[in-house]
Amino acid sequence: MAQPNEAEDVEAPLSTDVLPRPNDRFPWDSFDSQWYLDHNYGKLRDDDREIMHRIAAFFNGIDNRGLKHGIDVGTGTNLYPALAMLPLCGRITLWERAATNYRWLCNEVAEYSGVWDPYWQELAGQPMYEVIRDPRWAVHDRTRVERRSIFDLPTSAYDIGTMFFVAESITERNDEFFRATRCFLQSLQPNAPFAAAFMTSSKGYEVNGVHFPAVAITEDHVRKCLDSKLVRDTKVENIASATPLRKGVGMVLVTGRVARR
Repeated sequence: MAQPNEAEDVEAPLSTDVLPRPNDRFPWDSFDSQWYLDHNYGKLRDDDREIMHRIAAFFNGIDNRGLKHGIDVGTGTNLYPALAMLPLCGRITLWERAATNYRWLCNEVAEYSGVWDPYWQELAGQPMYEVIRDPRWAVHDRTRVERRSIFDLPTSAYDIGTMFFVAESITERNDEFFRATRCFLQSLQPNAPFAAAFMTSSKGYEVNGVHFPAVAITEDHVRKCLDSKLVRDTKVENIASATPLRKGVGMVLVTGRVARR
């Protein structure tokens, strides 16, 4: 896979650390999946509700002919991006690196837990979701979990894709944030629709007492990833919350299509 030209795309590191640590320096296989689920998705938040409404409206407005295989990159313990793609494609790959999250996903897609019922109810307000009579069975039947790094994604392999709070939350290095975002976009077929969400101004996060990294990106950094050679028809939106997930952090949602190559 072609990688971004660092001389053109990468600015000085956003982190104030002298030597920001790369993705592979963190204990991903010790990630506490249940703790993260309980603290981030155990109760439907106002910002996640708003994101789901916007991506459901975006997906509802696209022509889904030919969309056979979808991918959600860096799924972690978040099933709602996969739920949002459910009516659009016959297969969905959940691409996840952490061993703990991989095991959690394999168990969850077999028959997902009741925590996701409110999320599905939010999506079900859009007409296209009415065709899914039994979303649990649809998830079980259509999704497969792949344990691999975002940097190992194939090129031009998927017809539709999502990536939520991943590229900026797996490293302290600005160049890896850019590279991860480009790897996601380059994994999609030309003209493929996509939705991606990013956490802004994050300096990292704790998972049951263990620190994991983030790059404190801004909306401008997100826009710089959206090179016109890679994407088109993009919409970048700030997602407001009355109670932010962490103090000082924000969210940015991007929807659009991959450029025709």
